[in-house]
Amino acid sequence: MSANISPVRGHADVLVGLQYGDEGKAKVIDLIAGDYDIIARFNGGANAGHTIDAPAGRVVLQQVPSGVFHPHTQLYIGSGSAVNLWKLKNELDLVEAGGVDLTDRLFISDRCAVVQPAHFIIDETNSADIGTTKNGVGPCYADRASRVRNGIRVNVQLRDLLADPDTVMAAMRASAEAELSRLAGDVQHLRERLDASITSLLECIERVRPFVQTDRGYLGRRVTAGARVLFEGAQSLMLDVVHGDQPYVTASHTVPAYAYVGGDLSPQYHRYTIGVAKAVVSRVGNGPFPSELGAERAEAYFAAACAAGRGKAEENADYLPEELLRSADPMDLGIALRMLTHEYGSGTGRPRRIGLLDLQQLREMVGLFGVDVVYLNKVDCLALYKESVYAGIPVRLTAETAARDGEQVRILPSFELSAVDPAAPELLPKELLAFRSVVEQEIGAPVIGVGLGPERDRTAQFFRLGEHRLQETRT
Repeated sequence: MSANISPVRGHADVLVGLQYGDEGKAKVIDLIAGDYDIIARFNGGANAGHTIDAPAGRVVLQQVPSGVFHPHTQLYIGSGSAVNLWKLKNELDLVEAGGVDLTDRLFISDRCAVVQPAHFIIDETNSADIGTTKNGVGPCYADRASRVRNGIRVNVQLRDLLADPDTVMAAMRASAEAELSRLAGDVQHLRERLDASITSLLECIERVRPFVQTDRGYLGRRVTAGARVLFEGAQSLMLDVVHGDQPYVTASHTVPAYAYVGGDLSPQYHRYTIGVAKAVVSRVGNGPFPSELGAERAEAYFAAACAAGRGKAEENADYLPEELLRSADPMDLGIALRMLTHEYGSGTGRPRRIGLLDLQQLREMVGLFGVDVVYLNKVDCLALYKESVYAGIPVRLTAETAARDGEQVRILPSFELSAVDPAAPELLPKELLAFRSVVEQEIGAPVIGVGLGPERDRTAQFFRLGEHRLQETRT
């Protein structure tokens, strides 16, 4: 018997970051959201900021999907996410204060794990080893896997809290008190945070309640009826809990395939995987970073800056980036690029570690996870290298090319972008088009668009999904 497949059924695409985060995923989603009916999150929590420079202004989202400024799109937070109710309430208030009506637009799976006060305490006391944002996401996912500890259920889903808030809140307090009792020294600030969290939790629950979706088949029915879904990865592939470099990873699965687990949709609807990278690479947190400018010294500088609370203001007070840009010291160049390209955590304000565009790393991600097309952001920032000792654009080549040509880093010609029109990509400078060609050849996937500035209209898009024979470009 043949399957009865509706000829009008929709599809799902998955958008993921290909590097260490902060690639500008939200910017790309805001750019292409008009081609979709639903923007959905499938992993992560309030441990990453997603910055959008839209016509309505700049906003940093942490849990609400990035299609918020497109009124026709619905927004979905899937069961693979860890929900911080306190931050989610504030985010809903912020978005709606900006004139965005989320009524009948936002849906949150009732099976999302809930971040609890105990998770904040655990993260606060253990974050330094990994470099987390102290939002309790890792401990929340750990308790989701543990389920029960010492005879007490430690995993709370959103549906549990909505069904019996008093009982669950009492259990949350008891769990947090148990964590506090294990700590030595002054824990008064943690106890005050616990009290404030419990006191405000009921208000957060009621604020979120109207958006909770109890039907696990919601997305499947919508897509069967023709809806087009874009899954938004919260963190990036190099930080996947399994495929990243342990322990310097996030606590959830970030790979495209997980969209169909944490996003509550059958994989039969998958169409394309969209990768987002940026030309000036950055990493927040500890861990390997092969193309880092300044190598071990730069990593030590980052760790010390985070420990001392040094960020953008302090670096602006101490350094002249134009001078550092011309330094022969790679670490100086990294600091200059961070300052001039504003590479500081959107949620934390921490300085980001800076590295060269690593084509070997991109090729590995493209091949391993079946990435069909790549958006490359911050291409405009590559013009800064013209003033550096490189006098052009340095890129780290793939291992195959490096072995063949005897060079690990190649210097490509710089380009001038002051008068370019992103709406006419065919008229971009020939040096930029040549740069794109080299990137495509090295990573094995077409570059569908390049970011020439932070705003939505500053992206040059060479073609649209569905209008290009992708297999001819892949190698």
